[in-house]
Amino acid sequence: MKTSGPLLAFDRSASARRYDDDGRLHVEISNISKAVVNPYLGREVPKWQELGLDPDRVYQLLRDPVELEKAAPTFRNIPLQLKHVHHKANDSQQALVIGTVGDPVFVAPYLMASLCIWDEQGIAAVETRTMVELSSSYHYDALMQSGTYEGTAYDGKMTNIRGNHVALVESGR
Repeated sequence: MKTSGPLLAFDRSASARRYDDDGRLHVEISNISKAVVNPYLGREVPKWQELGLDPDRVYQLLRDPVELEKAAPTFRNIPLQLKHVHHKANDSQQALVIGTVGDPVFVAPYLMASLCIWDEQGIAAVETRTMVELSSSYHYDALMQSGTYEGTAYDGKMTNIRGNHVALVESGR
């Protein structure tokens, strides 16, 4: 599932990014996810049928800060991709992999990590600002219990979050 798309750290300062001797782009720290309530169609929620969700209804789900903090280590060394496609060892989507994610840390409300972009197409997308947002993809278990988070009502929350990949996108959720 995707998250809202935090902007890359490129706007913070020139020191947030650097190029190594081989032309790879390194980003010191960037927001890759956020504790927030986001809309999801019922069919986008894992095990939606078992949960009795309407596939066409929009549900507000909380990316719980406690769960996101616990999930931080699962985002270490996952692929950075040019497109959202599920990444598996037996179907690795290598043509879409443009780099990697490293050193994840949760500093409320953000999950942050360093990035290394080693693919020319990915670097060009960042440099031309055609893709400057990030969207994380992950597994999670949905706990359909309503509540409020920072004044926003939600229908359920994400628990047991586990990172799959982070995608460079034009615009995140």
